[in-house]
Amino acid sequence: MARKVSLRARLRYWFDNTMSRGTTGLIGWLAVASFGLVLLVTVAIEIVDPSAMDGDPLRVLWTTFVTAFSLSAPTDAGWILLPMWFVLALGGIFVASALIGLLTSGINRRLEQLRKGRSAVLERDHTVVLGWSDQIYTVITEMVEANASRRRAAVVVLAEQDKVTMEDRVEHRIGDTGRTRLIFRTGSPLDLKDLEMVNLNEARSIIVLAPDGATAEDADAYVLKTLLAINKGPAFRGRPHHVVAAVRDSRNRAVAKLAGGDAIVLDGDDIGARLIVQTARQSKLSVVYHDLFDFGGDEIYMTVEPSLVGRPFAQALLAYKQCCPLGLLLADGKTVLNPPPGTMISPGDRIVLLARDDSMITLATAPFAVDDTAIVHGVRGPAAPESTLILGWNRRAARIVEQLDVYVAAGSTVDVVTDRADATPAVGRLAPRLRRLLIRSKAGDTRDRGVLETLDVASYHNVIVLSDDDLDALTADSRVLVTLLHLRDILAGRGPGSIVSEMRDDRDRALAQLTKADDFVVSEQLVSLLMTQISENRHLESVFADLFDADGAEIYIRPASYYLRAGATITFATVVAAAARRGEVAIGYRVTDSGDEHGVVLNPDKEQVMPPIDRVIVLSSS
Repeated sequence: MARKVSLRARLRYWFDNTMSRGTTGLIGWLAVASFGLVLLVTVAIEIVDPSAMDGDPLRVLWTTFVTAFSLSAPTDAGWILLPMWFVLALGGIFVASALIGLLTSGINRRLEQLRKGRSAVLERDHTVVLGWSDQIYTVITEMVEANASRRRAAVVVLAEQDKVTMEDRVEHRIGDTGRTRLIFRTGSPLDLKDLEMVNLNEARSIIVLAPDGATAEDADAYVLKTLLAINKGPAFRGRPHHVVAAVRDSRNRAVAKLAGGDAIVLDGDDIGARLIVQTARQSKLSVVYHDLFDFGGDEIYMTVEPSLVGRPFAQALLAYKQCCPLGLLLADGKTVLNPPPGTMISPGDRIVLLARDDSMITLATAPFAVDDTAIVHGVRGPAAPESTLILGWNRRAARIVEQLDVYVAAGSTVDVVTDRADATPAVGRLAPRLRRLLIRSKAGDTRDRGVLETLDVASYHNVIVLSDDDLDALTADSRVLVTLLHLRDILAGRGPGSIVSEMRDDRDRALAQLTKADDFVVSEQLVSLLMTQISENRHLESVFADLFDADGAEIYIRPASYYLRAGATITFATVVAAAARRGEVAIGYRVTDSGDEHGVVLNPDKEQVMPPIDRVIVLSSS
C-alpha cells in the first residue's frame, strides 16, 4: 500500500532538492528572499503612510530596493517608518553577506576544480603522454628540445596524480621548458571519459608510459588496457592515432600490438638487453647510442635528394659536408642501413642521414679531397673466445645471455654471480639453449669484497653489473655503486676489457662515473628516448629495429689501424672513403687522450683535419 505523503513533506523535499544544486540554487533562494523582503516592506509602508512616496507604489518599491542594499534610509523618513527601514537594512545586510559568501565559495570551488585538472584540453597538434613514471622527465626534456624551433608546442600529460604535484615535480626536475607549454590533467588513461579530456583525436602523437613500481606483468597489463581504450573506445575508434608504447615482457608485445592496432610497441627488455651486450663488447658505445637517441646532439633525418636519384649509395656518402648518410628509406617504407655501396637510389627513396639540424642538410658545393695513400685495408683476425662476468641478476639477465651467445665466438664463457635464489634455476633452463657459450653460476653477494676477490675479475674480457629489479631504484642502484667501488679498488687500473653497469635512475649515473667504469646503461631512459624519437617520426622505428637486429647493420667502434695508415694527416672525408671500401659507413671517431670524458665525436665536418684518432665509429653488417 502506497504511503501517503503530506504537502509539507513534499515542499520540504522540493526545497532540499533546489538547495542541493549548489551555488546556483542558493543564489536563487537569496533572490526570492530579497524580493519577498522588499515587497513586504513596500506593502507595509503603503499601509502605514500612503503619502510617504507621493502615492507612487513603483517609486516606493524602488526606494525600498535601493535602501535594502545601500543601508541608508530616506532623509525625510518619519519616526513611524524608521523601524521598517531598520528591518529592511538588517535584511539587506544578511542577503549581501550571504551572497558574497556564496560567490566566494563558488569561485573557490571552481578554482579547486581547475586545480584538480579536470577541464577539457582544446589543443591541436600536441603530444599526449598517458601515465606517470620516472620516464616522464626524459620524455618531457626531449620534447622540449625537439620543440625548440616551433612557435607553438604543447605536451599534455594525463595521469592518476594530483595536477599540482605533477607540475611541482616537473618544474623541480626540468625547470624552464622554453616554447613548450606543459598541460597536466588528473585522470586515468584507462577511463574513456578521462581520455576524451586530452583531445586524442587531434594529437600529433601519443606516448603510453607504464607506472613505476609495478611488476612486468602488471605494467604490461596497464599498457595493454590503455592501448585498447585508445584503439577501441567509441570516441576514438577508426581515427588515425600515432601511438608509441613499450612493454617489458617480450611475450606481451604481440598482444599489445593487437590491442593497439597501428600502435608502435617497443620491447623494452629486449632493447635493454641488446644495448647492454653491445656496449659490454665495445667500450663507450653507450655514449654513441645516447647521442643518436636524444634530441640534444646529432639526430637522424630522412630527406629526398633528386640529384642523387639513379646514383649508387656510395656517392651519397661524400655528397654532404656536415651530414653522414646511414642508409635508405625505400619507397615501400622499409629501411636499409648500410646498403651495399652499389645500391642505386631510386625515385621515391629517401636518404637516412645523421645531422645536427635539418638546416644543415645541404649538398656539398665541391668534391672532397681524399688521400688514397693514407687508406689501408687491415685484416681482422678470427674472433677469439671471450669470457664475461655477470654480477647480479634481473628479469633481463637471461635475455642478455642469449644475446651474448649471438655475438661471441664458440668456446666463450659467461659466469653469473648473484645472491638471488631464482638465478640458479634460470641458468639451468638457459644452458641447453646456448650454442657458443658455456654458462656457469655461483651464489654470492656482489657487494661482499671477499666474494669479488675470489673471482679474479681482471682475467675476464667483459664485466656486466646488473641492477636488481626486485628492489626499488634507489636501493638497487646503491648496490650497483657499492659493487663498482669495490671493483675499482680491486682492479686498480688492470683489466678487464670493459666494465658495464646497468642503472635504474639516470641521476645515479653521475655518481657511477666516479667509479670510472667504462659504460653506464640506463635501460628505461634509453627506451624513453626511443619512444620520444619515434613519436616525432614513425619511420625511425624501422631504423632502430635495424640497429638492434643482429642480422642488420650495427654500430662498431673499431681500431683506426683497420682503415688508416698510422701518422697520416687526413680529413674525415678520407675516413669515410676508407670505410666505404670495406662496405661500411663511417659516422665518427674516438680519441682516447682527448681530455674529453668520452672522446667520442659523431658526424664531424668532412673537411675537418683529423686529430690522431684511436678508433673509427662505423655502421657495419659484420
